[in-house]
Amino acid sequence: MSSKLGQTKMLAPSRPALRQTTINSCFRQETHRVKKTSPKAAKTKIASPAKPKSSPPSSSPNSERVDTDVLLAIKPVHLANIASQQKNHEYRKYRLRDGITRMWFYETREGGQGRSAITHIAVIPPTVRHTPGSVPTEPFGIGNDDFNQGLKQSKYGYPILELYELIEPVTLAEMKNRWGMGSPMGWRYLAAGLWEDRWGSDEAGRAEKVRRVF
Repeated sequence: MSSKLGQTKMLAPSRPALRQTTINSCFRQETHRVKKTSPKAAKTKIASPAKPKSSPPSSSPNSERVDTDVLLAIKPVHLANIASQQKNHEYRKYRLRDGITRMWFYETREGGQGRSAITHIAVIPPTVRHTPGSVPTEPFGIGNDDFNQGLKQSKYGYPILELYELIEPVTLAEMKNRWGMGSPMGWRYLAAGLWEDRWGSDEAGRAEKVRRVF
């Protein structure tokens, strides 16, 4: 009897040790399995859809131009002489290409007398570009004799056939805010949007936009 009890006491501690070893083994396997799968799960969560490609910006309507119309600055005194038909040619240092048939005049401030706005449109011949000595002496026009004698800095003369006044002048503020342009330096082609708004291809509706001076 005592021999059997001794064997029982010696074997008792070994059983829980085996269970502990088994539990620890399972725990290590489970821990290893979680660490192995965890990065995949995290990667799936932070994945985001591909960004759509951005479309190219649309071109501004003001980037289109009218090749038959140009904008240039003019002093109030010269514009007044044109309007009264005392001045029948506009003189410039540059030659406008053939095909240009209208000059849009931006009246400068010039000591507070001008309006700082596009006020008039002059119609010119599409191909006549006078050089000194070629301007007709009749009818008389302010500046014609000086130009013919080479006394002006200008090199080209443009006969003014018709003159129109804008019913609603294009102010400098409108030029900047609506048409994206400042006061002209030299000359530039007219923006298509401005041309359509103040002149246009509809001749019947043009009477609401301009008044003919002569």
